Amino acid sequence: MMNDTNQTSEADTNERGVAGVNSQAYVNLEAYAYWYWEVHPYLSLIVCTFGIATNIANIIILTRKKMLSSINTILTGIAISDIITMVEYIPYALHFYILTDIGDLPKRHTLGWSTYLAVHSCLSNTTHTISIWLGVCMAIVRYIFIRSRGNSGWNLDINRACILVAVIYTVSVIVFIPNYITTEVQPSFHATSNTTIYRIKNLEIHMRNTSIINAVNVWVFITVGKIVPCCLIAIFGGLLLRTLQESRQLAENLKGPSSTERMKQHERTTSMLLAIIAMFILAELPSGILAVVSVFVEDFFMSYYLLVADTLDIVSLLNNIVNFV
Repeated sequence: MMNDTNQTSEADTNERGVAGVNSQAYVNLEAYAYWYWEVHPYLSLIVCTFGIATNIANIIILTRKKMLSSINTILTGIAISDIITMVEYIPYALHFYILTDIGDLPKRHTLGWSTYLAVHSCLSNTTHTISIWLGVCMAIVRYIFIRSRGNSGWNLDINRACILVAVIYTVSVIVFIPNYITTEVQPSFHATSNTTIYRIKNLEIHMRNTSIINAVNVWVFITVGKIVPCCLIAIFGGLLLRTLQESRQLAENLKGPSSTERMKQHERTTSMLLAIIAMFILAELPSGILAVVSVFVEDFFMSYYLLVADTLDIVSLLNNIVNFV
């Protein structure tokens, strides 16, 4: 299963690959994964509860009449996406981590809960992609604003910002159609309990074993959902820093009180956006890199990726609350 919330719970310990299992690094990583497995559900519930409340506060504040702007419209779109991510994560964390034991497969993997897990998988892919591409848009809009010295002819108005947010939501859903198609719930007989359980079909991530539709799914996840937006947000973040430095130099040359105060306001706003941009990169780029390695290195996904999946989850969830902070 290829998504931001690739949970260790979805791989029984005996399903992991064997590559490098005798190395000390692997043993240490596995020990860490088991330790964090106990911590993750409670930490994620705290983060999600806090994040839902704070993102609702973000929406209330950013949509007030005096606060309306193109940047705040994009931030509102990010807040809505983040709320969806965290709301649907709570039942997943409760059922698969807290309320059921990892070995109790009949109780964990009923048809209803496995269907929910499939929806959770697809939805988390989509909402994370929406958030990061809105982050890209935010970096570009802010760069153009600073570069144009606030020239109204270059500004994105609120109506167009709303359209931009709607387009990002729509396109993100469309590009993940292969993901929705390949995420299937399949029945299997569980001999120990003499009953039928339901599991999500295991995708063959390694390029040598995968089908065309799986390959499209994986590369859409890697390129559209991770690598390309991370590269773009880093590029425009760097350009934003450089342009801010040029604007600061211009304000110092003018030496007027109004230009100095305006520059301070621009710096505060831009610093906030740069912090958000940095968090997007820290949260999304590592999983993208690990996904690329999983494509080219056989057994890496089952042997290594799943051991850090919960950690990748919590980093992404923490990124969902950084806007409020």
